[in-house]
Amino acid sequence: MTHRTAQLTRRLIFIALVAALLLVALRAAAPGDVRANPSRLPLPRVSVEGGRLVAGGAPFEVRGVNYTHATTTPAGCPELHFGADSRCRWDQAAIDADFERMRALGVNTVRVFLNYYVFGGARADTPGYRITPALDHLEALVASANRRGIYVIPVLLAKYPQDQFTPEGFERALDWHVRPVAGRLAGNSGILAWDLFNEPDIGSPIDQRCWDWDNGDFPLCLELAEARIAFLTRLHYEVKWIDPDQMTTIGMAFAKSYFRPAAVPSPLAGLVDFYSFHYYDDAPYDSGRYSAHWYYGEGLPGDLQRGIAELRALRWGKPVVVSELGFPSGEGHRRDTAELRRDLRIGLQTSRETGATGVILWPFQPTPEELVGDLFTAP
Repeated sequence: MTHRTAQLTRRLIFIALVAALLLVALRAAAPGDVRANPSRLPLPRVSVEGGRLVAGGAPFEVRGVNYTHATTTPAGCPELHFGADSRCRWDQAAIDADFERMRALGVNTVRVFLNYYVFGGARADTPGYRITPALDHLEALVASANRRGIYVIPVLLAKYPQDQFTPEGFERALDWHVRPVAGRLAGNSGILAWDLFNEPDIGSPIDQRCWDWDNGDFPLCLELAEARIAFLTRLHYEVKWIDPDQMTTIGMAFAKSYFRPAAVPSPLAGLVDFYSFHYYDDAPYDSGRYSAHWYYGEGLPGDLQRGIAELRALRWGKPVVVSELGFPSGEGHRRDTAELRRDLRIGLQTSRETGATGVILWPFQPTPEELVGDLFTAP
């Protein structure tokens, strides 16, 4: 072997060792941890393999926050209006700063609500309405999150009128809202999934007795459930037509709503790519309380375990995400900061032990640091 050949061989061996060490380091990274290279764009698409979520060939755990408004949003602006409300101006710098703080806290997903009237619905009674500014702001939000290694789950049809789950309502919602929004973001791998509707199983705006659409004692609730299931079924197929590579889910208030009411056959569990539902223990009153529910009633962690386990036991074997998990804390609530940290950790640990693939926190607390703490970064 000549000197030059020996030198080349040593160099190749060195390169191979470095590559092997890098591969080991990447495989050792925690599932869902994309913070190591937050500027890598586009983000690898999240998909389902073997009943779990994966991204870039590695297991992906959703570690999320429901992003309802920027931390610095002024009083009187509790919702993200994407620039449609002149009193609640669009502040991209504040959103960028929030996402940077979340990235540092281990957050890899945000769930964002798209108001039906802001995104299309206002054209019915607002002269000169244009959807383009809101779409531009949404695209900027998604890009900002993605640059920091954070995926986005947009929730379609937020604030949709509860009496419009009709064929005519569907066609209008599709034309005014769904096609423009899904069409604008179609093919973007930084969208983790389309959440088709938020808590369709809560029908209390129609009748308080239908707070849970699974009220077999009151016939209207079953009619309501049937109409909404038909609406969501059509919506799933339309979104898949517009954005065929993207996953869908439905943010149910109760886990059981994927397979109940028993009197109303539903295809929803077989349609969506993964199940998502919300867990609130016993407060606030109108948030889907499990510990006070006729079907559940055990509180934390029993009800959370049951919700996940029953979905995991369905014959489709799909992943489960707890897409709203939250506990009010502070003055006027029964939890202080220490108890909040304890119960969020119980919620995350319960979801992992029962086979779920992540949680998305509800922002009862005013800042990312108070909400998330070290939940996603502590060993």
